[in-house]
This record gives sequence, C-alpha cells and structure tokens, in this order.
Amino acid sequence: MRHRTFTTQYRGRDARVRRPDFPLPQAIEWYLADKAEEVVDTTLRTYRCWLRRFCDQLPEGERILAGLNAESVESFVRQAKKPNTRMNMTIALKSFARYLVDKRLWFAGSSDAPLSVLEEVKQPQPTPFGVPTYTDAEVRGILRAIDCEPQRLRNLAVIAVLLHGFRAKEARLMPLRCVILPTYRERGHFSIVEELRTKKGTRGVRDVPIDSEATEVLRQYMRLERPDYVGTGEEPLFLTISGHPFTTNGWNAMAQRLRRRVRAEAGIDFKQHRFRSTRTRLLHEEGWPDSAIIEVQGWSDGSGHRMLRRYRGRIPTSQLKRYPETLRRFFKAV
Repeated sequence: MRHRTFTTQYRGRDARVRRPDFPLPQAIEWYLADKAEEVVDTTLRTYRCWLRRFCDQLPEGERILAGLNAESVESFVRQAKKPNTRMNMTIALKSFARYLVDKRLWFAGSSDAPLSVLEEVKQPQPTPFGVPTYTDAEVRGILRAIDCEPQRLRNLAVIAVLLHGFRAKEARLMPLRCVILPTYRERGHFSIVEELRTKKGTRGVRDVPIDSEATEVLRQYMRLERPDYVGTGEEPLFLTISGHPFTTNGWNAMAQRLRRRVRAEAGIDFKQHRFRSTRTRLLHEEGWPDSAIIEVQGWSDGSGHRMLRRYRGRIPTSQLKRYPETLRRFFKAV
C-alpha cells in the first residue's frame, strides 16, 4: 500500500511545538487539559482512554507527533470488534488531530489552508437499519424478570424512566422536583429545567410527557419503597436503600445485577441505552413527527435529524408506499 505523506508547517501563534518528534503523550495531555472546559467528565474520560491506548500501542520510538498518521490510526481502530467502539475511537483521535490543527502544531497542507493529518480517516457510519431496539415482547420479558428482584418497585421505575428516552446518566441524576405527576384529568411530565451534566451542547432542557402506565409505577415507588433522602444538595428521584444518591459506580453495579438477572430469567441482553432507541421506534410507530421526537429525545437542532436517522434507520420503501399520494389532485383532471 502506498504510504501517505503530509506537508507540515510549524509557524503560527502557538510556539510550544515546532517539530514532528515532539512527545505525543505531552501533546495529548495538553489536549485533555484544554478539552476539559468543553466536554463533560464522561466524554473526557473516553477521550483520555482511547488516546492513551493509542499512544501506548505505538513502538516506544514512535510515540511522537509524527506517529499520529492515517496508517497507525486505522490499524489501531481495526482492532476493535464492535462498530460503536470503532466509532468512539475514531471520534477521539480525529478530535485530537483537529486540536493540533487549530493550535498549529501538527497538520497537513499549508499554513494558509491547514488540514488534519487524519483527514482521510473515515468515521464508521451507523447501519442503515438503525440502532437495535427491544421488541415489545423483550420489554415485557425484562419487566417480568426484574419483578421479583429486591427493590422491585425502584427497578420498575428506573425502566419506566429509561423507556421515556432518557440516557442512563440523566435517569441517575434526575431531580425529584423534575417529576411532575398528574392531578385529576391531567397528564404528568418530566420537566428537565437544566442540563443534567450529561452532554454539553445537547438540548437536555426539555419537557417529556409521562405515559399513564408509568405514572402508577412511579407513584408506587415513591409511596411504598423510596427511603427518606439522606444527603445534601439536590434531591434525586432514585435513591439507594440507605437513602443516598447513586454514585456512578453504584448505578453501574445496579445495572450489572439487572443484566445478570434478565439474562438468566429471559435470555435477553440488558443494555440501558437500548431503551433510548426503543423509545425512538415507539414514537415513530405512533406517528409522532420527526421534530417532536427530536424535541423529547433532547437532541440539538444541528444533529437532531442525523441522530434520528441513526436511531431509527432508513424508513423502508414498503412503508413509504403506504403514505397518501400527492399528485392525484393534479393529474386526475387532465
């Protein structure tokens, strides 16, 4: 295979790096320090993980800026078996390469028209069939499997919240005051009045109507099983047995217990984020317009339709053919 080469320049505002043999680990640490102000902690940890792994897999003598090239990155990404993992690895590495361009540290092209040295690396595209969802039968199987678990009412309430399209971290951090249960002849809703520190730049502030079936599940949890809050600060909806807010590790441990239970009882692979794609499918099947789905899912205006396509997939031609015809009123009179 022909080796790709790049023309590099090192003139610019930032004089910290002027040579391709500058240590790659130090450049990564600069990137992570600057990026900490732009992204949430979980995203930063993901970037740190993949960038350091990439650096560590390079031969010791190649852990320099020049080691960041299309061939080494593509070789590293190919090691991952799952498409989502390859996508996350590529996003982290291309973001780092873009940072080096912006800082005029390591780029291709000319100083007047700098390009990322990873310009040719393509991010894996999602399948046209959309993100896998749970079937209706699988959702019922999950609910039956956890129905006899300790803290069953809390677990059912967690699933009810996830089935409204919330991310796992949003469910964990959701303040109690954001759950507005209905009064007589009214419908309740989740009123997310501020970002829940999940993803910066997304439209996390939103109102989501609560399905009537989930209302009673939430009522039972709060009336019969939810302990008194022990702690300081904002009171979350979901609490541990002792009444404390869930930590990240505590929530993950709870999810692992549910995963083992669901796999043993129903043979289903339990993943919290799959409820988000399931919600997208359900709303689409019920006839919600795309703009409304984007709103309740909390996607930003810029990425909403792209995310909708990723979760829902392409609409089958057979379904499109069932929509009403549009030209009949013109040609019928000819």
